[in-house]
Amino acid sequence: MSAGANKVRGFVFDIDGCLVRGPRAIPGAPEALATLRARGSGIRFFTNDSAKTQAETAERLTAAGVEATAEEVLTSAVVAAAYVARRFPRGRVLIVGAPPLRVALEARGLSMVDAPPADAVVVGRDVDFTYAKLHAACRAIWDGAAFLATNLDRRMPVAGGFVPGTGSLVKAVAWATASRPLVMGKPSVWAGRAAVASLGVPPREVAVVGDQLLQDIRMGKLAGTSTVLVLTGSSTREDVERAPARLRPDAVLADVGHLTEWLAK
Repeated sequence: MSAGANKVRGFVFDIDGCLVRGPRAIPGAPEALATLRARGSGIRFFTNDSAKTQAETAERLTAAGVEATAEEVLTSAVVAAAYVARRFPRGRVLIVGAPPLRVALEARGLSMVDAPPADAVVVGRDVDFTYAKLHAACRAIWDGAAFLATNLDRRMPVAGGFVPGTGSLVKAVAWATASRPLVMGKPSVWAGRAAVASLGVPPREVAVVGDQLLQDIRMGKLAGTSTVLVLTGSSTREDVERAPARLRPDAVLADVGHLTEWLAK
């Protein structure tokens, strides 16, 4: 945890429910980020969505009014690709996922295969999930491939409600193979380490800012950063009061617009 808010030099922001709501920026968010940039703070945006590239995510943020570049975006697919490339240099990877997951893995020099043998299986968001894909992933894991998941999210918010999240696909593979995946996205230690490393400053000088205790705040705690919960999304002040000490954020703010006030303390 940071020694003080005024010592924070890097920020890792959640996106939905923290900076944007649907196609629009949450009031105060664009101004707060502009202030942070003006003071020289490093900024990263982290999403568990493996079905969007870094550029697509940056474009979405910018269109909503939140300035962002592709280089500032981290996705669970990018974290997974970096891990697999370290463990299996130029290895063979079988994916259950969308094209952006394949792009992230191929950018690391990894080869994609549609059937075993494979060194690793990576399961991400896949709206075209089929029994054939499930079978191929299971066969590879039964034959010894490492099993990774981009995230275990139960559901994703969309216009008009929710859709099943990546976790539903991961669970299908896990159940059939009687195995547990190594999870790459929030709130894993891999996600937190990648975010902090990309900023190039010590964890104690980084703050993770988000709207979910079990995702954003937990990731920050595991990574050793300061943590800030904003009340514009999922978790409430009552959730904070009921949470165990290990999940309580260092600060609870009405919205990201109040972040500069916290930093001035």
